[in-house]
Amino acid sequence: MAYCENGFRKAIQIGIVIRDIEEALNRWCKLLGIEKPRVIETEEWEKTKAMYMGVPTRGRAKLAFIDLDNITIELIQPIDGPSTWESQLSAYGQGVHHIAFVVKDADGCAKKLEGFGGIREQEGLFEGGRYIYVDLLKSLGVRVELLQFFK
Repeated sequence: MAYCENGFRKAIQIGIVIRDIEEALNRWCKLLGIEKPRVIETEEWEKTKAMYMGVPTRGRAKLAFIDLDNITIELIQPIDGPSTWESQLSAYGQGVHHIAFVVKDADGCAKKLEGFGGIREQEGLFEGGRYIYVDLLKSLGVRVELLQFFK
């Protein structure tokens, strides 16, 4: 299974779903003693082609990335429609949403995770790559995000 060889050896990001990105960002920056990074919004469906539970979705999010020495914390505030982020916030409230890994073949790695009880929950494009969220809450207690960057 070369498509995931070493693909799960280095986590690059922990995603946290929150209700108010500005409030959460202020608190994180105060705790960490860092300057506030900018907040961005995910693109519209026409660019992301986002799918949630196999259905096109306009679900979007406000994002902020806090780069630490060894990992990035991604703060995620859901906006505009159904998404994995909105589902997490509604069902469980604020908290850890995913652990992200960079992989060479997101589809192949998603199939591997299905063997661990994973459900392909959401996927889409971003500038320079694509993502797939695999819900492994029942078997591993967290979602995994597969990030594949285009060359």
